[in-house]
Amino acid sequence: MQKILVINGDTVSRQALSALLVAEEYAVIAADDGASGLALAQEHRPDLMVVQAELPDMEGHQLLETLQTCPDIAVVPCILISDRADMTDLRKSMDRGAADCLLQPFTHAELLSAIKTRLAKQAALAERYVTILRHTAERLNRLAHYDSLTDLPNHHLLYQRLSQAIKVAKAEQHCVALLSLSLDRLRQVNNILGFRAGDQMLQATAQRLSACLPKATTVARLTGNQFVVLISKFSDPKTIHEVADEILDCLSRPFSLPGQEVFATISIGIAIYPEDSEDVKEILRQADAALEWAKHQKSNYVQFYRADIPVVSSDAISLETALRYAVEREEFSLYYQPQMNTHSGLIAGAEALIRWPHPTEGYISPAQFVPLAEETGLIVPIGEWLFRKACTQIRQWQSIGLPPLQLSINLSSVQFNQPDLTELITDILHTTQLDPACLELEITETALMQDAEAAIAILKALKALGPRIAIDDFGTGYSSLSYLKQFPIDTLKIDNCFVRGVIADPKNQAIVKSVIQMAHSLDLTVIAEGIETEEELAFLADNHCDVVQGYFISRPLDATDMQACLTAQDPWSTIKGA
Repeated sequence: MQKILVINGDTVSRQALSALLVAEEYAVIAADDGASGLALAQEHRPDLMVVQAELPDMEGHQLLETLQTCPDIAVVPCILISDRADMTDLRKSMDRGAADCLLQPFTHAELLSAIKTRLAKQAALAERYVTILRHTAERLNRLAHYDSLTDLPNHHLLYQRLSQAIKVAKAEQHCVALLSLSLDRLRQVNNILGFRAGDQMLQATAQRLSACLPKATTVARLTGNQFVVLISKFSDPKTIHEVADEILDCLSRPFSLPGQEVFATISIGIAIYPEDSEDVKEILRQADAALEWAKHQKSNYVQFYRADIPVVSSDAISLETALRYAVEREEFSLYYQPQMNTHSGLIAGAEALIRWPHPTEGYISPAQFVPLAEETGLIVPIGEWLFRKACTQIRQWQSIGLPPLQLSINLSSVQFNQPDLTELITDILHTTQLDPACLELEITETALMQDAEAAIAILKALKALGPRIAIDDFGTGYSSLSYLKQFPIDTLKIDNCFVRGVIADPKNQAIVKSVIQMAHSLDLTVIAEGIETEEELAFLADNHCDVVQGYFISRPLDATDMQACLTAQDPWSTIKGA
C-alpha cells in the first residue's frame, strides 16, 4: 500500500483530504504544520506528500527548501495546494522542487489524477534507478573479475576457481594443474609496431587459447603478457603434456597484425596439486617460478616445477619491506675481518662486512638480504652507507695513533656499474679526508666479465682515484687471461671453495699453487680467504700466499673489538689467537 503524507493547517480540509485518500486505499499520515510534517516524513518515508501552501509556521516553498536539505526524503514528490493564483509564488514553489501545483478550487478527480500521475512517474523513476544500479553492479562485478582487454577471467576470479578446483580435487582424490605462460616477444611488438598491435596480439592469443582448450578449462589473463590455464581435473600426467603441446601448437602460427605478420614464442611453467603443494597461493607461486625458469631456457620451453626452483614467498616480500625501512633508518652495523700477512704474522688489513641486526628478528644473514638488495637496487644506498661508515672509522683509528689499515670493501655488480661511482668515492674520500691508498676495492670476477671492455674503463677510472683494486672470488667465474692482463688490478683473492679442504684434495692444491704463481708473475698480491685450520694456513704460507683471512685467523669483529685488537699489537704482534 502506497503511503501519502498530508500536511495541512486547516483541520476540516486535512480530515476531508485524508478520508478521500483512505477511500482510494492509500495509507495516510497527517500533520497540521510544517515542522511536524517534516518530522513525520523522516520517520515514515512516504511515497508522496500533499502540502498546503500556507501553513501556520511556514510557507510551502520554505518547507520545500527544507526538504532539499534532507537527503533521505529529498526525492519524495510533493504536490502543493494553494488558493492564491500568484504565478510568481507558484513558479517559486516549482523551482523549489514541487512536483505539481493545484489551485483551489479543484475537483477530487483532479487531485486523485495528479496523485496517481506523480506516483506512476515516481515508480517508473525508481524502476529506472534500480535498472541502472543493477547494470552498474554487473559492470563493477565484471571489472573486478574479468580482464577488460581480453574479456578473460583476471587474477581474482582465477584465485576463486583454483581454490574451488582444489577443494573438489581434495574431496574426489584427483589432480589439478596450473599452467602459467607468457608471450616472449610482446615487448618487441609493442616497441616496433606500437601498443595497439600488442593489444591485438593479446586479444588474438586469448581467442586462440579459448578455442583450442576444452570449454571447462579456465583461461585467465593476469598482467602484461602472462596468461594462466587451469586444468581442474585430470589423473594421467600425459594429459598436461598434451595440453602444453596443444598450446604451443596453437600459438606457433603467425599473428596477422596491421602491416606485419608476427610469430610468437611461448614459455610455460607448470605446477600440480597435490604433487607440488596443497596450498592455493603456493601453487600460484610455483607456477610463476617454473615460468621464470622456462624463460631462461630456449624458446617454446615447458618447465614443470621442481623443488630446486626458487619460489618468491611472502617472507621474501616482508623481507624486502623490512630492508627498505632498514635503509631509511640505517639499521645496519659494520664488522671487520682481519687479514694476516703470512710472512710477518701481522695484521695486513681488514675486510669490511655489513651486518643487519633487525630490531625484532635479530641478526639477518647477509646471504639473505644482500642478493635481495642487489635485485631491488637497494645495494646502492646500502653500499654508500658502508663506504662512508668504513672510511670514517679508519680515519678515527688513525686519529688516535693506530697505524694505517688497508681496508677492503666489496663492490657488487650493481654498484660497479652505477654511473656516478667514481664521483661518489671521490666525495667520500674528500669528506672523510682518508688517504685513498688505505682502500682496496673488491670486484667479483663474474661482475668484471659481464662486459669486460666497459669494466676496463671503469677500473682505470677507479684506479686513478688512488685505491688498490682486487678481483674477488677468483677462480669461480670465467675470466680470460688476456683480460686479466689488461685489468688494472693489484690483488687476486682466491675463493674459499679452493681453500676449504685443500690439504686433502690434490686438485685444489694444484689450482691454488698455479693461481699464486700466475699472480706473482703478474706482480699481483694474493689473498686467500676461508682459512679454518692450521694446516691450511701452513700450506698457503709454504706456497708463498701473501695474505690470508678466515675464522682460524679471526672472526669478523665489531669496531670496538677491532680497535682493541689493533691496539694490543706492540707494535704489531701476531693475531693467530684472536
